[in-house]
Amino acid sequence: MSKKIGILGGMGPMATADLFAEIVRNTPAKTDQEHIRIIVDNHPQIPPRVPAILQGTESPLPMLIESAQLLEAAGVDFIIMPCNTAHFWLDQLQKTVKIPIYSMINYTATYIQRYYSYFSGKMIILASSATIQTNLYQKDFHSLGIQLCVPNEQDQEIIDLTIKEVKEGRIETNVYIKQLSTILKRYEMEKGILACIGGCTEIPLLFPYLKNDIVKINPTRILALMAVEQAKGIKLNEFSGNIS
Repeated sequence: MSKKIGILGGMGPMATADLFAEIVRNTPAKTDQEHIRIIVDNHPQIPPRVPAILQGTESPLPMLIESAQLLEAAGVDFIIMPCNTAHFWLDQLQKTVKIPIYSMINYTATYIQRYYSYFSGKMIILASSATIQTNLYQKDFHSLGIQLCVPNEQDQEIIDLTIKEVKEGRIETNVYIKQLSTILKRYEMEKGILACIGGCTEIPLLFPYLKNDIVKINPTRILALMAVEQAKGIKLNEFSGNIS
């Protein structure tokens, strides 16, 4: 029998739905009954993560704990969290439940070390300003000997606005898609960037609309594949190559 997955979601709802869909799409199943039981707590009332980190506004930790304990009480075997910035509180959150909470950042770093280590120093991270400033990706990547390029302050402002547009429900109509594509092209030309990492769960939703040839690495899909492997106790053939 498969293990039950708990998704601590709502940060934001579209990113949560995207992770759920990725798990379903990547589960090797021929019938409904062969799919994995997933319990989702879509909790969009969790306070905003970015201002909590950068400006000291209300901490999301109490509501994160509430959701994690709710999922644990519902009988899930492990929890995954489709919000990169919320991983700032992961260690504190893990102490409040007995079941594991798996890190999408750690799994992404491990995946890249396995398949894209030759891109070290040639990858740019597209994430919220809070994720960048707290070095959430840089710490895990550097511990594996992988160097990341970080956007400059002006470009980071565009990335934050792009993320905000997605949270407001605009994906293909996102007014910053063209500017983001231009930014990636500039880093490709000036710094030799070969890949970008969607280090905010809203960013991979834009990947189909970014007109760039660089490799696009989607941590949401990597997390979904890992969750399927953990739940099913299998190794997926799909867990290799380009994850965009």
